Amino acid sequence: MSWLARLKKQKGPDTHPTKPTEPGFVGFVGTPDGHIQKISGSAEPANDAPDAWDVYIPPGTSAATIAKFRAASLALDAAQRAAGIPPLRDPDADCWPPSAAMTGAEIDTFTARLARFTDKGLDLNAGERLADKLVIRDRECGDRRACLECRHLAGHAPGSWACGGWKQAGIAIRARDAQLPTDFVNVLQRCEGFTDAIQLQHQGGNYGQA
Repeated sequence: MSWLARLKKQKGPDTHPTKPTEPGFVGFVGTPDGHIQKISGSAEPANDAPDAWDVYIPPGTSAATIAKFRAASLALDAAQRAAGIPPLRDPDADCWPPSAAMTGAEIDTFTARLARFTDKGLDLNAGERLADKLVIRDRECGDRRACLECRHLAGHAPGSWACGGWKQAGIAIRARDAQLPTDFVNVLQRCEGFTDAIQLQHQGGNYGQA
């Protein structure tokens, strides 16, 4: 994907360097952190065609640079239309909820959870089954959690698991009695001491956040 197509697709600052597609053209090689602004028709040169131009430009970009970007952007649009290339689509457009397919955010969460579960001693198949169950839990906005999701879970194998937040959770009255049986760790339940071990940002939900 060209740097210009990436610019037209993005919905926020892109901190990953990109390269211009044509030698000699001076383009951005990175977008600085911070707020972004949407450029409206006020930056449109008088002799340009009144085509819609819906992109984001970093604050402080000069009018001359905006004009160059706009001209190149509209030229790319025209070339894509002429070649029969469809416009860029949201990669999650056909995922949940229109279908059962996982969104990008859900895949990221699934992967992070699976790594957590296998680190804690589950085999791959058991970890995948639990991660799948949590996808459904999240979609249904369930409020039950598994101990394997919690940062307070100590131990790295069945038989060694114990609750580090035993006082808040009401598991025990002293630390040495806070060991957790395997079946208990895998059961979805409500817990006053739960703190998520997976810290990811998501769109459309607040699961996976501490």
